[in-house]
Amino acid sequence: MNELRDALGSDIVGKSEHLNRRLRTLRSVGWIIPSYKDDGSLGTDEYRLQTKGARYWLDEDRLAHKRFAPSARVRRDVIDRDGGRCVVCGAGAGESYPGEPDSKARLTIGHRVPQERLRTRGAADDTDNWRTECARCNEPVRDGAPDPWQYDEVLAQVRRLSRGNKQTLLSWLQRAERTRSELDRVYDLARVLTHQEQEDLITYLQTSSGI
Repeated sequence: MNELRDALGSDIVGKSEHLNRRLRTLRSVGWIIPSYKDDGSLGTDEYRLQTKGARYWLDEDRLAHKRFAPSARVRRDVIDRDGGRCVVCGAGAGESYPGEPDSKARLTIGHRVPQERLRTRGAADDTDNWRTECARCNEPVRDGAPDPWQYDEVLAQVRRLSRGNKQTLLSWLQRAERTRSELDRVYDLARVLTHQEQEDLITYLQTSSGI
């Protein structure tokens, strides 16, 4: 970011937020540009250009990627609806990915079916097509990926389950979440404490009886 400011010189004086807005715009049209929040090997003022997306500064590309932009409230509603976890990999906000302690999950929302594909079918994009995803699951270009499984396809898999597993699946669907233990619930509460509060809690657990 500092290199960009130096290169643009006086044109960017007093307009630093403009760079951040442009970066967010590029990410929304397929550019994959990880920051230190996505990759622990990067410094706090470093970004990596991983994949180029649409040339948003050209009218034809910008119009082709015009998208429905959900409000902050819609984003919060979708994330709350999905239990505050990525529906693809199950990661919660701020959690480390397995085997990658320096890489933390950041939640956003994405599409079950890409907007461009819906547009070619004359179908509307709405909240039912939005789902909670971590930045890692959301960033890869998915326009070439197949559509999600449809009802009949899932039903065929359900019919193959044992009676007990069907009952378990029923309870998960009725709860709108996979049944989680009391320990899982308390962990979800603890992981959103401040860093200092987590350190205090670790100290308590280390010094409490029975551990």
